[in-house]
Amino acid sequence: MLAASTSSAIANMPGQQPLFASACKFSDGTFGALLMDQTGHLLSSVVLPARGHDVVFDRHKARAVCFARRPGNFAVAFATDGREDSHFFTSAAGRHFYGHGAFSPDGKLLFASENDTSTGTDTGAGKIGIYDATNNFRRLGEYESHGVGPHQILMMPNRPLLAVCNGGIRTHPSTGRAKLNLDSMEPSLVFIDTRDGGLVDKHRLADDYRQLSIRHMAIKDESNIIFGCQYQGSKDNLPPLLGNCQLGDRIELWSMADETLAKFNHYTGSVAISKNGEQVAVSSPKGGVVAVLSTLDHKVIRHYPMNKACGLAPADSGFLASTLRGEIGFLRSGAITNPIKAFDNHIGWLRVEL
Repeated sequence: MLAASTSSAIANMPGQQPLFASACKFSDGTFGALLMDQTGHLLSSVVLPARGHDVVFDRHKARAVCFARRPGNFAVAFATDGREDSHFFTSAAGRHFYGHGAFSPDGKLLFASENDTSTGTDTGAGKIGIYDATNNFRRLGEYESHGVGPHQILMMPNRPLLAVCNGGIRTHPSTGRAKLNLDSMEPSLVFIDTRDGGLVDKHRLADDYRQLSIRHMAIKDESNIIFGCQYQGSKDNLPPLLGNCQLGDRIELWSMADETLAKFNHYTGSVAISKNGEQVAVSSPKGGVVAVLSTLDHKVIRHYPMNKACGLAPADSGFLASTLRGEIGFLRSGAITNPIKAFDNHIGWLRVEL
């Protein structure tokens, strides 16, 4: 049974205030999703049947959706103003969620990254599930993700294009989070026309980097994506973990010093770009660090040692960060305060207009 508890604090928030959300683990061992202001103050919460991953917002209506952590098959839609009950829905038979989604620009459709696990056709092919956000998120169909293991997906601004990180890793619910194809990975970043599912642009990494799984990203401008990777190869290697992809142009990995790369322990968690577009923050829960870099010359501005840091979002004071240990706060002096819950990997962000 799903339950939601909502504070009247949301109704009292002044206009243009940012709203944040994260999946979490409560102190009693149950799972849920939280809505917060940028001080980390709890505004409302919803209970989940299992661990969640990312939360996405509908910018037209006061609602959000939290997806199950892969490989899971549930998602929960809930009102950010507490005026409606939460709504539980699932992926189709032979499909499971990869933890991320995106609303169409008009808020009428919800797209979700999914995997094909159908009996007899178990190719691991990536799918983009399409859900009717005007009718209890009824599943309408799907598009190809044009790759394997789609993870984070984002709507590009001012055009009907969906950016998709195809991590290249094949998984199956019967084997949990086991990675089944590390020797034949083909990571890619693609752009899909949301009107018909057509492939507009596809970018692959060079063969030398085939085990560099493209997982998460943030939009810099109308045609430029900055992405983070998770390396599945030899621990003796230090491949680049950040890059950018220009729609209609090329994909590029950023050169970084070995000393910096070593801090990430082959793993990036979340990527966020500052409101002015001049800085990008990237986290590594395995490395216990958040780094802030210039989006112009790709140089590191500062490292923040932070145990189990993962969630990131742009905020008025730079970046908001959360940890898997249940801390949240601003990147300032290298530490964050205000322990709340055990946060999951991502922070969803929305500037609300009330």
